[in-house]
This record gives sequence, C-alpha cells and structure tokens, in this order.
Amino acid sequence: MSLPHLHAALTRTDWAALAEQKKVLANEVASIRSARALLAAHECDSAADLALDQAESLDGILHWMDALMDAAQQDGFPVVFHMASE
Repeated sequence: MSLPHLHAALTRTDWAALAEQKKVLANEVASIRSARALLAAHECDSAADLALDQAESLDGILHWMDALMDAAQQDGFPVVFHMASE
C-alpha cells in the first residue's frame, strides 16, 4: 500500500522542531499531573479529576507522536529525539 500524501508530509516535517514541541507537551503533561496531585491533596476532587482527564488526553497525543516518530525513523526519515533528561 502506498501512502504518497503521508510520505510527502513526513518529508516536509521539521523533525528537530517536532522533537522540541513534543518536549514542551511532555513538560506540560508533567505540570498538569503535579497540579492534579496538589488539587487532590486539598480535596478539590472535581478539579483533580478534570486535570487527570486532560493529562491522559495529552498523553494519548504523546504516544501517537512516539509511534509516528518511531515508524518514520524506521523508514529512513531523519527523526530527532530529545532524551528524557533534557
């Protein structure tokens, strides 16, 4: 199966910028999870639940980005990955 439009989109991807954007998103998820813990500690259950839902939704996007980047790298695209400690 050929996916020429997908291949073209991957070819135009700025992999370094995408890696940086993914890092920002991962940091935002971590911040939301920290805020959720603080809300839960202060018994703000509905706000804590909302924060958890938001973090889980964003985690889904991160997992999709990981899968896309892994597949693109396997197909020879010059994918850039930031290490978790950065």
